[in-house]
Amino acid sequence: MIRKTSLIGGFLMVLVVRVATAGDIVVTAEEVRNLGIELAMPEVAQATTAIKATAHVVIPPMGDVFVSAPQAGLLLRLNVAIGDEVSRGQAIAELQGPEFLSLQREFLDAVNTHLLAQNDFARDQQLHDEGIISARRLQETTTRARIAKTGINERRQLLKFAGLTNSEIRALETEQHLLQTLTVRAPIDGVVLDRMAIAGERVDRMSPIYRIADLSILWLEIAVPREKRTAVRTGMAVVVAGYPLDPPPQVSSIARSIDPATQAITVRAILHGAGHGLSPGEFVSVRIVARRADDSAGSLWVVPARAVARRDERHYVFVRTLTGFDTREIIVVSADAANVVFDADLDPESGIAVDGVSTLKALWSSQSDPG
Repeated sequence: MIRKTSLIGGFLMVLVVRVATAGDIVVTAEEVRNLGIELAMPEVAQATTAIKATAHVVIPPMGDVFVSAPQAGLLLRLNVAIGDEVSRGQAIAELQGPEFLSLQREFLDAVNTHLLAQNDFARDQQLHDEGIISARRLQETTTRARIAKTGINERRQLLKFAGLTNSEIRALETEQHLLQTLTVRAPIDGVVLDRMAIAGERVDRMSPIYRIADLSILWLEIAVPREKRTAVRTGMAVVVAGYPLDPPPQVSSIARSIDPATQAITVRAILHGAGHGLSPGEFVSVRIVARRADDSAGSLWVVPARAVARRDERHYVFVRTLTGFDTREIIVVSADAANVVFDADLDPESGIAVDGVSTLKALWSSQSDPG
């Protein structure tokens, strides 16, 4: 056969080859001629499609964020709308309420308490050094100063949880002036996907306001039929119909569990960057490409479909050896009437039986079961 360097068209059979346990079928060169066994060299395929499937475009969990009200109060203003791009730290809403004012007042109380405790400690330290007060009294003053410091740190963290920046907290501490409104900021760079509140609405603490997603990384979750899972491996390219992605995304993970409703496994590929045109929630047709010619992991070989033998629901090919033929089991994923494509670490000069396969199968059966 002439070695090909183009993509094999049509619906192909994709195989994974492993050595069977039956061993060699001993056949001499003369017997090969007499039995009408014809050999052919496997052809090199540039690439082949392992599976056609449907993929769901989803946002990774780490890129999907709900922005909630950090405090209860009145939602004064919403600064962005659905579809707007936002950057981390951008003001996206303003909130006003008594809880926010109380939180600031408690922080200032803690600041002043800490200041008094520090002054008491400095005074008692001097008195103790002069021998005027006992060590026990200095220890009590030191403990009160430490408790006051812990209190101010706690209140500072609560203000951070409420959404205040470090500079706003420092200004509050130095100027002792309460902020009237609380600014809600975007936690990530992304796009506003949904708005769950309206301006003028009173919201509770942790009530959702916006949903923001980072669309720079998306996942393709591909539903692969259970019987085809053995043909899929990480690193395979995924071609999306209608979207010329260059380079194409690659399979990054294969689920170990099967969906009981669909009897499919989820194969995931990752989309990086922008400009691909895919949107979260979209369903697209994809093809999982087994391998390309420039891959270093091995080659894809093509033989006629008649070279494949079947026995007990399993499939085999016969590879020529010095003493006869080696029987190799294959896992069939898809097929047409013309060609077979298989993936194997195979010598390009290996001959594979393409005619007389039924005779080899009979010899193999008699060798396995001589009785």
